[in-house]
Amino acid sequence: MSKNSLGLAQSAASERETSLPATNAPHAAQHSVFPALPAELNTGLHLIDFEHLVLLNSMATLRQVCHDFSTRQDCSGCDVSSRNQCEGNLVSLLGDLLAFIMDHFQSEEKMMRDSLLVLVNRDLCDAHMEDHAAISSTVQQIVAALDPMQTPSLIRELDALLHRWVSNHIGLHDMWLARWIEREDSILRTAATFAR
Repeated sequence: MSKNSLGLAQSAASERETSLPATNAPHAAQHSVFPALPAELNTGLHLIDFEHLVLLNSMATLRQVCHDFSTRQDCSGCDVSSRNQCEGNLVSLLGDLLAFIMDHFQSEEKMMRDSLLVLVNRDLCDAHMEDHAAISSTVQQIVAALDPMQTPSLIRELDALLHRWVSNHIGLHDMWLARWIEREDSILRTAATFAR
């Protein structure tokens, strides 16, 4: 089975777990491709936690695209072959990342609807979805700015975005969504219990 630049098998989307609340060991821990999710990012929701591991893996992959992205201003010191390889790797990663982002955000927004959070706290859900739109828009801007001479600066920009996603979005929005879904009287938690 081939893997994309995020480290996922191409058919992984079809294998994703669809049950929402999860009290057993994280589903992602069963996949040897990824290390354990840091405790501060663990929402307790199998699907979301697995997808956050994919995000962390994409961050590690991004940093391998250019060996000197943090200090290099541009690609003027690189030979044409290296520039083409770096740009090709970045383009591949961006394509996989855009597809991942769309799936991940759709999963979270479906959870907001299915758990009735969108009816209970519309402002919170709107803020969460606006953050999704801002992240997607920034990735699309990076794609639009692709230039074989500017790969290091684009990597820095994408790396900063992904760090903000991990440090701000997950802690602020995803943890709140997980607490809502995992509460004792949650419609999704009750449905998952009956499904077992």
